[in-house]
Amino acid sequence: MNEILFKKAQNGDIEAFETLIKSYEKLIYNAAYRILGNAEDAEDASQEVILKAYKSLSACKAPEAFKSWLFRIINNTCIDELRKRKGKTTVSLDIGFGSEESDSRTENPVLRDETTPESEFIRNDLNKNIQNAINSLPPDYKTIIVMRDISGLSYEDIASALLINVGTVKSRIARGRKKLREELINIGIFS
Repeated sequence: MNEILFKKAQNGDIEAFETLIKSYEKLIYNAAYRILGNAEDAEDASQEVILKAYKSLSACKAPEAFKSWLFRIINNTCIDELRKRKGKTTVSLDIGFGSEESDSRTENPVLRDETTPESEFIRNDLNKNIQNAINSLPPDYKTIIVMRDISGLSYEDIASALLINVGTVKSRIARGRKKLREELINIGIFS
């Protein structure tokens, strides 16, 4: 990250902030989508995260801490949204689990960018089932799984973002993955 750009943004330079946040917009949206499981809510949360980041940028002490600081805002914003809708059931009809990178690296032909109608249908169905399984996780596990396995943050960055120690991060990831695997077995994705 450009330290000069970061400092300018901290001093209230809107253009510097816009330039700074532009490279994180996709990350913000994707993390919010994975936590909330709904495109509209993720879009709203993304806008709220950007606004909160702008208003409180002075709280981020160093440019190298920006990404984990931003994830703390994403997490808190999404958890607040989940608390608001507690008891309300929502199901996302959006498709698109995982990044293009992860899909292209896999050896499974259904997950590669093949455009046959059958492979599209299977991929879309798989994506919906995986997203629903992630949505079924308790918020603490869902957040950690999204941060580590989908967004690729390090254990240290997650610990910093969530204000917990690395050991807690590792144990929550292990428990979250176990619950996710159980859910995927229950819906027939794994055997």
